[in-house]
Amino acid sequence: MQRKSVVRQRPTEDLNTQVLRLSRQNAVLRKEVTRLQIYRSMAYRDPLTGLWNRRYFEERLSEEFSRSQRAGSERRFSVLVVDINDFKTINDEHGHPVGDEVLKWAGSFLVTHLRTHDVPCRSGGDEFAVLLPDVSLEDASRLVTRLRDQLARANTTRDIPVGLSVGTATWPDVGTSCADLIAHADDEMYEDKRRQRVAREATVPRRAEIGARANGAASEKPAREKASTTRAFRAARTRSHLPIA
Repeated sequence: MQRKSVVRQRPTEDLNTQVLRLSRQNAVLRKEVTRLQIYRSMAYRDPLTGLWNRRYFEERLSEEFSRSQRAGSERRFSVLVVDINDFKTINDEHGHPVGDEVLKWAGSFLVTHLRTHDVPCRSGGDEFAVLLPDVSLEDASRLVTRLRDQLARANTTRDIPVGLSVGTATWPDVGTSCADLIAHADDEMYEDKRRQRVAREATVPRRAEIGARANGAASEKPAREKASTTRAFRAARTRSHLPIA
């Protein structure tokens, strides 16, 4: 009976060599993933403020909207639309480099006074948008009030005070789409801007009136002093012509 010979093939590389090769491949893949993440971050970041840009905000808003729809009407989320007041005037009076610093400061202010998982973005120009997951209409209103108070305190130490107009919208209380939410918040922002402008204009005449009164009082003082001096001089001349008894 003829025996069958079994030919055993020697592995082309031992186990240690395979592990080393796979480790090198893994390191290359990690570097590639890191490089792609950097490119992704660059595509979604605003280069001036470092905030997320409009593209990222729209994607995150769409994700949050879909998640909330699946969760039902009990789940809430809100958006803010924020605009810098009189930004063109800042650029015209102080120059665009100062305007850029104001934009960066406004972005930093939002990041500092929002939660870590909120999504503040620069949506374009002097306008910002913020996604607020799990925030109801009442919570959004309290947040806006707190932001106004903190902004007022911050402006006391600034050479150029920064005014912000803010509008809010909450799902599902407003509209049936992402576009409806943004449109509602945008309308509220412009209404807030109008109210602030009216309030500022109402204080201008009063300040002018107070200034006019102060200037009038200042101008009347020398006149009173001059009249008093004239009366004293006339009295002295009259006494000097009286006969000596």
